[in-house]
Amino acid sequence: MLAAVSLPLLGALLSPAATASASPAAPEVPEPARIKLVLDLSGSMNENDAGGQTRLAAAKQAVTRIIDTAPEQAPLGMRVYGATYPGQDKKQGCADTQQVLPVTPMDRAARADAKKQVAGFKAVGFTPIGVSLREAAQDLGTSGKRRIVLVSDGDDTCAPPQPCEVARELKAQGIDLAVDVIGFRTPSSARAQLKCIADVTDGSYADADDADSLMANLGTLFRKGWRTYRATGKPVDGSLNGCQDAPLVTPGQYLDKFTGGRDLYYKVKKRPDQRLQVSATAVAEVGYSRGSIISVAAGPAGDGEPRAWLREFDQSMGWANIISAGGRSKPGAGNEEPAPNDVGCILVENEVTRSGDEPMPVELLVGIADKTTQGAGARTPEPRTGADVEGGFSFNSATPIGPGTHRQSIAVGEAPFWRVELKAGQELTVKAGVDIPEDFPGSVTTGWGVTVYNAQRTSTQCNEDNDVTELFAGRTGHIERVCGPWEITEQDDAKSGDSKGYDVPGTYYIQAQIAEPDDKAKGIVVPISLTVDVSGTARSGDGPVFFFGDSAAQGTAPSGAHGAGEQGGTDGKGGTDDTTAAAKDDDSPWGELAMPIGIGAGVLLLGGITFYALRRRGAAAS
Repeated sequence: MLAAVSLPLLGALLSPAATASASPAAPEVPEPARIKLVLDLSGSMNENDAGGQTRLAAAKQAVTRIIDTAPEQAPLGMRVYGATYPGQDKKQGCADTQQVLPVTPMDRAARADAKKQVAGFKAVGFTPIGVSLREAAQDLGTSGKRRIVLVSDGDDTCAPPQPCEVARELKAQGIDLAVDVIGFRTPSSARAQLKCIADVTDGSYADADDADSLMANLGTLFRKGWRTYRATGKPVDGSLNGCQDAPLVTPGQYLDKFTGGRDLYYKVKKRPDQRLQVSATAVAEVGYSRGSIISVAAGPAGDGEPRAWLREFDQSMGWANIISAGGRSKPGAGNEEPAPNDVGCILVENEVTRSGDEPMPVELLVGIADKTTQGAGARTPEPRTGADVEGGFSFNSATPIGPGTHRQSIAVGEAPFWRVELKAGQELTVKAGVDIPEDFPGSVTTGWGVTVYNAQRTSTQCNEDNDVTELFAGRTGHIERVCGPWEITEQDDAKSGDSKGYDVPGTYYIQAQIAEPDDKAKGIVVPISLTVDVSGTARSGDGPVFFFGDSAAQGTAPSGAHGAGEQGGTDGKGGTDDTTAAAKDDDSPWGELAMPIGIGAGVLLLGGITFYALRRRGAAAS
């Protein structure tokens, strides 16, 4: 990330006083769901068939990992059954269910207490699943988003009540509660009962055979109660009435909102010798209608719309819940129209919302490049490996990775982000695979999608065929999609005439998802692999390094002189005092356990197999 440096030539143009309005209202960030883990401690958990250890030992390992990685703000509780009564009296054994941890934020004390409880777990008794679900629902209370995550290795040995009937009972009460289920070494005779619980409550079901798969699936299911795409930035209120009364924005990331189909305007200071980058990302709680458009433009205000410096747009292909577009001005004072007093205007055009729609968060990223930013100190994030390579769930929390193959599990409806640093002259190839189970409920529009965004946060072309997704309706097994190889060039390079969006060195973002799945598929946990190959030799040169502000609510800095990615917040984790609370821990376990609130609400799907994005690159003619 950018060190605290003096930028004398930016001086008054980027002075702290020239900031946006101090405390405008920003779109509300959803509260994390309250989650209750219900763990099976019946006698069968002592079976020694979980990858060289007992089921109980594997469960302890996986639950301890959840406790260790839970964000401090995450309200988490635990209930167990079959843990205390080793006898044969069914009445007593079927009443053996206890709350061992009330739902509470995972601060240091709660975390230590929870781990102590887990270490002492013993598996001795009956399997009262239905009774435990009913009690767990009461533990969670009656307000807000709530989830139960059930881990069980077999049938309910205490029915009635039948677990699925209890699930229907809870759903009939109209409470906002879903039950996710992991069948751990579960026989086929019990799997239907456990799947029914998840289906009835709009939850998710996954199988696990050992500690690794239990840990992966448990983490995936917990994530979806803790995070959706978190739009972050310093709150700002863009003008709805044109440039004349717009707030002045300096380099950094801001958080605004679209309302009622209205465009947003901001003032920006830029000399003719400086280059400007503007990126805007609109975030929906659910998917956009097909054909929704977001545009960014900038230039002197003049008598019309500001477009002389840059204009770029992107169009939704249906069911996406982010649309992102970005652009840069061309280098050199002779390539653009100067603005009076160096004050120009940024326009974010809104063809997304309509009158009466709920406010929609919009991230605005503003950067400046000139001679003073070329030598600015920058830190390239260390690529992660192993368990830490799980994707994040926004541009700002995208997980840094390097070349190699990375594996994790995702739930259908989840759309994680990764980031990789690239320089001009290098070539990028992205290969993403997913393993589709035999009983996967596909549809004719179901496909495996991979989207690569460049450092302007604009989507690029994946391959020469320009396919949006790899359709697999009716197919099972391993499905792969390959993007590239594409050479990274400079925007003013002769090679970049047909760059397909790869003419911006810096931070590239990779997003993977199952596109337009059948509703019945949402929440199914599937293993994926992501292979990134970076070949070629980075070219030397003095390409632009954009400064995005010391307190931008985003990740770390670009790599070297060709940098076009994000400069980061001063805490090294993508968050500063100027960011929203949700931005503060994007490199923390909160970011690692980032998942949509309710799988259906977070579907980042870029379906529309034959309908492609319309995109205009570079500065429009004035």
